[in-house]
Amino acid sequence: MKITGIKLYTISSGDTGARGASMGESQYWGGGWQAQTLIANPMSVYPEYSKVRSSWMGPGQDPFAIEIETDKGITGQCVNYGGGAFACAVIENHFKRFLIGQDPFNIEMIWDQMNRSTLPYGLGGITNMAMAGVDLALYDLVSKYLNIPVYKFLGGKTKNSIPCYATIHPDNASYWKNRGFMGVKIAAPWGAESGLDGVKKMEKLIANLRSDLGDNMEIMIDCYLSWDIEFTTRLAQRVQDYDVKWFEDPLQNGWATKQNAYLRDQLGAIQLATGNLEYHYKAFHDIISNGATDIIQPEIQWAGGITAVRRIAAMAKPYDMQVIPHGASVYNYHFVMSNTNSAYAEFLTTGEGKELHPIFDTIIGEPLPVNGHITLDETKPGFGVELNREKLIPYND
Repeated sequence: MKITGIKLYTISSGDTGARGASMGESQYWGGGWQAQTLIANPMSVYPEYSKVRSSWMGPGQDPFAIEIETDKGITGQCVNYGGGAFACAVIENHFKRFLIGQDPFNIEMIWDQMNRSTLPYGLGGITNMAMAGVDLALYDLVSKYLNIPVYKFLGGKTKNSIPCYATIHPDNASYWKNRGFMGVKIAAPWGAESGLDGVKKMEKLIANLRSDLGDNMEIMIDCYLSWDIEFTTRLAQRVQDYDVKWFEDPLQNGWATKQNAYLRDQLGAIQLATGNLEYHYKAFHDIISNGATDIIQPEIQWAGGITAVRRIAAMAKPYDMQVIPHGASVYNYHFVMSNTNSAYAEFLTTGEGKELHPIFDTIIGEPLPVNGHITLDETKPGFGVELNREKLIPYND
């Protein structure tokens, strides 16, 4: 079997996930993308860009889709919620040469060629998002050829179903109690830019969450690179009684390994989760080997795909560290199902944030949690999903 063609698409703005990206709010915020919803972020230090992410976010966080065709009539597909037309350009103008005429089973070699060829200009961001799209489509393709689900190609089941936590808007916490989810995660509205006032507001928000959820659900806080050591440690001291499971990515990515290692020692019972906005597996090695996190969270669709995340999981295994892929997608679920040190997964709420809904309308057949657990269909080959072609816009180089 040989690869004969690559088709690339951007996504209609009518798609749920694409709308979230274009309006500057992460899909998971689950509050209907109200214009005044406040989320702390790396640009919160600049008042003119602090309130709405659309004021500073660029098209690098737009979604795209890829189809890889073969001479056997079997295709592999992926919808990636990062990279947009930029990633399509990288694939069309660069990665395509490593794909056409190649045996799609040679996933490791193809990934290595993409990685090595982008070292002069890559090591993260758009290039890794492009690599992830190719990589995931290849896993889909070869698993379809074998007529098995991807998780079986990766090594089979390590659990019968996947427990999930739900990432929600804090105003909707009561809607997610007693629905079988292990816990909830919220995006922090306030960060280091808001000083002591922000610390007090975060403390009150976390106290209200614990009151709304009771004692049997976990609470996680996504800080989105918007805190610093002072803000994080002062808040940690104030919220020890509310049994917070983790603070996620409080410090800026790319350079904070030593600071994160220090911070981890200051948080008491609160764990540190990092990796959502790291990209290259070498960065993850630095974090893991230096004890700079408790939980590692690669974004499979941003960090280079399953090939890269399997490397990251192998690095974490000797430390008995949990690998919990950031975001919610069928791609994450197949990895988590097959990985022994991935005990649970994230589910992102969208739209009004009170009911179950797939992240993307462009993906048909994505599994949804039942009683807070994801179960994968053993009879569906590949990732078990298809493209909604009404949402696809052919990419024009």
